[in-house]
Amino acid sequence: MNKPVCVLQSPLFTRSGYGEWSMAMAKSLLRYDKFDLRIAPTRWGACPSKNTIEEIVDDNEKELFNRIIRQPLNKQPELFIQISIPSEYQTPAKFNIGMTAGIETTIPSGEWVEGMNRMNVNFVLSKFVKEVFEKVNFTKQHQNGQKEEIKLKRPIEVVNWGANTNIYRKTDEVVSSLENEFSNIKEDFCFLFVGQWTHGSAYGDRKDIGMLVKTFLETFKGDKNKPALILKTSGATFSKIDKYDCLSKINKIKNDVGGDLPNVYLLHGELSDVEMNALFNHKKVKCHVSFTHGEGYGHPLLLAALSGKPVMASDWSGHLDFLNRDNSYLLKGEVKPISSESVNQYLIKESSWFYVDYEKAKEKMKGMIQNYDKLVKKSQDSIPSLIEKFSESSIDKQFHDMLNKHVPEFAIEKKIVLPKLKKIELPKLTKIMPPATVNA
Repeated sequence: MNKPVCVLQSPLFTRSGYGEWSMAMAKSLLRYDKFDLRIAPTRWGACPSKNTIEEIVDDNEKELFNRIIRQPLNKQPELFIQISIPSEYQTPAKFNIGMTAGIETTIPSGEWVEGMNRMNVNFVLSKFVKEVFEKVNFTKQHQNGQKEEIKLKRPIEVVNWGANTNIYRKTDEVVSSLENEFSNIKEDFCFLFVGQWTHGSAYGDRKDIGMLVKTFLETFKGDKNKPALILKTSGATFSKIDKYDCLSKINKIKNDVGGDLPNVYLLHGELSDVEMNALFNHKKVKCHVSFTHGEGYGHPLLLAALSGKPVMASDWSGHLDFLNRDNSYLLKGEVKPISSESVNQYLIKESSWFYVDYEKAKEKMKGMIQNYDKLVKKSQDSIPSLIEKFSESSIDKQFHDMLNKHVPEFAIEKKIVLPKLKKIELPKLTKIMPPATVNA
């Protein structure tokens, strides 16, 4: 029997957050095994891509690479799944699903809502994203003077992003490639941040890395036994220019604070999953920290939490699907309008996001060191619950249940095979002779 065709269009071969999420969903579709899965890869901004199968070592990724559409399909696909920002959504199939990490602020753009309304159903990464889209309501003024209400009219469901808990787990294993990096770090107590440092200035990015660095420096300035801050970060690429840009931002912030400062280390470049887990678990890394203004999901925070190390993060947005007061150290603050510097085609000026209370965050950083034994126990006790809810198998079930709920059954062409007929022996006929000719 032929399976219905599902086309997945996503940046799954890019080195980006959307790329990693896309790859996870693509592998889940392989395990679902109800569709003839075809892949339409896209780029993700300036992020580098895996362009050849030689760059791919995972067998499932090789399988996905081999399923790339290299010539037009000879029929309309039954199912189309697009992982992207909603304004780019298309509807080439009989049934179309949009998947997005969504929005990190209080208001998405009208184009995003219109994009989601083009799809039959939308899957988003967190309850936060779902609530933001459900609340939005715009009035669109057309050139003819008519007004149109823009609000979400299509179904929206939450499908989380899980983790391979065979890789991301509490471990004491040492990875030699990381030991070279840590040999330059003298401190035994390090805060770790993981995420991209985007936008131009030191202080204008969505992750609020600049203010994290500044707050950390001010907190431990002049202390006798200073901790360190490790930034596992980059911009859109892992180039030398990108690394120089990150270092320049760090140095600017150091100059702004001045004095006897703790060390800030930059860890720049791509790490494998095994290396990332070794980083989260390294004996010198004691706490994971983020001052993010907003997350559609915040997947690195989930991976960090699986290490059993305390996580300190903003008390707002998508990562609260897996972080709570029982398993993490949430930072209070308030929701305020985004800065003019942060406004772009995706972040509209009317929206707001979260600002950590930096003075209270200083107290929390000090408290992390003072109460560390208690906090690390709480974090380790939370690991079984995280595994139960966010393992690959749990997320597979969530994703597959949503597909079963929304995707219709499709009529499939079946190849008709006629039964083989038995050879029938016909009876032998008596030879009939013509009558004899009679002479007159």
